[in-house]
Amino acid sequence: ALALTPDEQTLYVCNAGNNAVVVLDLRPAAASPIRGFIPTGWFPGAILLHEHSLFIANIRGNGSRQARRDGATNSRRHMGTLQKVEIPGPDQLETMTRQALADARVPQALAALARAEHAAERKPLPIPASAGDPSVFEHVIYIIKENRTYDQVFGDLADGPNPKGRGKPSLCIFGREVTPNQHALADQFVLLDNYYCNGVLSADGHSWATEGATTAYLERSFGGFSRSYTFGNDPLTYCSSGFVWDRVLAAGWSFRNYGEFDETSESPDSEFPEIWEDWKRGLAGGERRITFKSGNIGVERVRQLSCPGYPGWNMDIPDQIRADVFLKEFAQFERDGQLPNFIVIYLPNDHTSGTTEGNPTPRALVADNDLAVGRIVEAVSNSRYWPKTVMFINEDDPQDGWDHIDGHRSTCLVVSPYTKRGVVVSDFYSQSSVIHTIERIFGIAPANLRYALSDVMSNCFTTTADLTPYHAMPANISLTEMNPRKQSLAPAALHFALLSEKQNFDRIDAADEDDLNRILWHAARGDEPYPAHFAGAHGKGLKGLGLAPDPSARDEDEE
Repeated sequence: ALALTPDEQTLYVCNAGNNAVVVLDLRPAAASPIRGFIPTGWFPGAILLHEHSLFIANIRGNGSRQARRDGATNSRRHMGTLQKVEIPGPDQLETMTRQALADARVPQALAALARAEHAAERKPLPIPASAGDPSVFEHVIYIIKENRTYDQVFGDLADGPNPKGRGKPSLCIFGREVTPNQHALADQFVLLDNYYCNGVLSADGHSWATEGATTAYLERSFGGFSRSYTFGNDPLTYCSSGFVWDRVLAAGWSFRNYGEFDETSESPDSEFPEIWEDWKRGLAGGERRITFKSGNIGVERVRQLSCPGYPGWNMDIPDQIRADVFLKEFAQFERDGQLPNFIVIYLPNDHTSGTTEGNPTPRALVADNDLAVGRIVEAVSNSRYWPKTVMFINEDDPQDGWDHIDGHRSTCLVVSPYTKRGVVVSDFYSQSSVIHTIERIFGIAPANLRYALSDVMSNCFTTTADLTPYHAMPANISLTEMNPRKQSLAPAALHFALLSEKQNFDRIDAADEDDLNRILWHAARGDEPYPAHFAGAHGKGLKGLGLAPDPSARDEDEE
């Protein structure tokens, strides 16, 4: 966003990622093109010069604090702000510049970009102290899942004889019975109870998860996705700093993609049980009748380096099939010693498809997703690559889910021989931390300010390896447990089954997030009141802003 003075000697530019407006001197004789910076609110996206004042519109402003008519909040409803700034004189601009640079932590970012000069002389560590220093890891497996908050999965860990982590058991719907592997991994390795998604839905969540930042175009799209709801298929959403795999490849490492940015169809059009039975028939040596067709992956490099038989987004395809495809290639890598250095695996079924008749129950799809995670971790930890491999397993976004700390808080698992065992890590981490940590492992300096300022996840690791492998936990729930027929449902369940039918599960995150979360709550908790005051953008600052939807909604941990 630009504003030019009438004499065309000064240009004001919204430097959105730094929460500032840069003042540019366009005179040919200017000693420097940059006169200084003006601090702004969160993510300035529009600017207007009127007489002696600048009017700056900040897209995110105060963050996700805007209440809906029913008093609840939503993680994607950003409260923008408009600020008026008088054109500063030289002395005032100098003061503003110091403030803007301090607010954006520019000195710290520049320090984070510095490479070590004598990396070869340094001892390899799990997470090197500086970019360019050696790591004990040569392989990173990055699993991206769909749309869960911390309390939805790990809230129950705060209950029982050995409570741990900041969870709220009453908000947990996919606890240990449904997700035994994720719970076992959180028990055996580290439990992160202060980890957050930067994004709020898949359109920006997958950008944060693969780029560590978003573009101004994508931020503006929250007013309405006029071009597309992007899943890596709209080039206007790509950051100029590139995707994490671009930088890995540029540094000389190898990369393989399994499902990310892909939407898959099946022929003939079939339901979950038919696809599962057909797949099992093929594994037993029979003829498979159902074939998968990959969607149009919009990022050419990703398309070229993707496993062609691995299904992307499609709620009718079990995650067990995705795990089978990966594990087949992994077995080949075991034989030939050619495991790629960086692997991205997409496991989307914990998104669920609601309670539509003929679809698996929500808990069955989450259990399917959990078992796929467990099987992949088991295979890797029992392989020749285990001593030099680390796995990061997280969600792309929280999708307006409920959580008693904040609607962006989510799950992240860190699994490796050097991961600490059986401890809770409460350091503040986010998706940007994961990207920063991955690049630190590969000796790459951070490419943008967003994740350069995010702490690497050093506190999850120790310098002593424990090579004990992981053994996958079996599913406690039938993976083909189907939603009941509508004729058999009570009125409330029928309401949510009909609401599920109205949702579009054919495209990624096309379902209404608030509707889907209410459907999932009722499927797990029946007629218990929906925790609207904990959904979406719930945070400790709501009451102070006069927007708290429920004065009784307090953070018990804070008390």
